[in-house]
Amino acid sequence: MELEITWKRAIRIWWSYFWRNLLAVIASLFIGVIVGGVIGLILGIAGVPPETIKIVCMPIGAIIGLALSVVPIKLILGKDFGEFRLVLVSKEAPPLPAIPEGSETDAEQ
Repeated sequence: MELEITWKRAIRIWWSYFWRNLLAVIASLFIGVIVGGVIGLILGIAGVPPETIKIVCMPIGAIIGLALSVVPIKLILGKDFGEFRLVLVSKEAPPLPAIPEGSETDAEQ
């Protein structure tokens, strides 16, 4: 049964997403610092100019952030919110099971 979309329900879903996303942002920051630091160190030792290191590391940090941004959504899908669950529902009806030829149904008996 479909429930009415209310502000209370919307805020519960938003909060559930928000705090998980905040943790994902913090994780992205730490991972980005570590990966960027390692790449920057290697490129710095190789004699690459600092501006080039920035140009290389910035997109890598953005990719890490984008990759982790899907995690909070995945975590709240299927979550039980007490009076409702957040699930995906197909717009199409599932196909009916095939009845083998020659088998009798209750209506035919």
